[in-house]
Amino acid sequence: MNIIGEKFINSARLLKKPQTLAVCGMLLALRIVIGYFSNLTLAISPDIKIGFSFLPVAIAGILCGPVASGVIGALGDLFCFLLAPMGAYFPGWTVNGLLVGFLYGLFLFESKHFVPSLIICEIVSGLFVEIALGSLWLYIQYSKAFWITAVSRGIKTLIAIPIEIALIILFDKTVIRRLEKLLKRRQKI
Repeated sequence: MNIIGEKFINSARLLKKPQTLAVCGMLLALRIVIGYFSNLTLAISPDIKIGFSFLPVAIAGILCGPVASGVIGALGDLFCFLLAPMGAYFPGWTVNGLLVGFLYGLFLFESKHFVPSLIICEIVSGLFVEIALGSLWLYIQYSKAFWITAVSRGIKTLIAIPIEIALIILFDKTVIRRLEKLLKRRQKI
């Protein structure tokens, strides 16, 4: 079986354990709270926001794999919309949440080379999800010029990628390692 299939299966198996479900529930709640309160609008465009809601999704990807982090990304987007709707619901943003979570899990779960995998994950996520799909969704929703939106989202992504990488590395060295130890200790009991 290939590496992607193994990561997917291992991630799905982890979700059967109560302690994993508890951690995922807390990360989902954290994703919703951060997504609700911590978006900063850039001066480039009012449509472009930088937030920190990626952190719980990335933590879920590292700890629990692509299945859990994809679900947390998608449900986090959906619940944030339900709590504070801004216009009509558009499923494309939920797809983005799912894809970003899936990518974090795919690249970072059981990764032997964490930092290079993280950098590749951020670049892939930034190019294809943030810039390409995000610009497409804005074009579909509001008829905004695709290429102009892509350029402004590209500038935002260039600013966000190093910040996201630094924060994920910082959290990996502190919070995530402690959570991993807690999960492993609970599994032995």
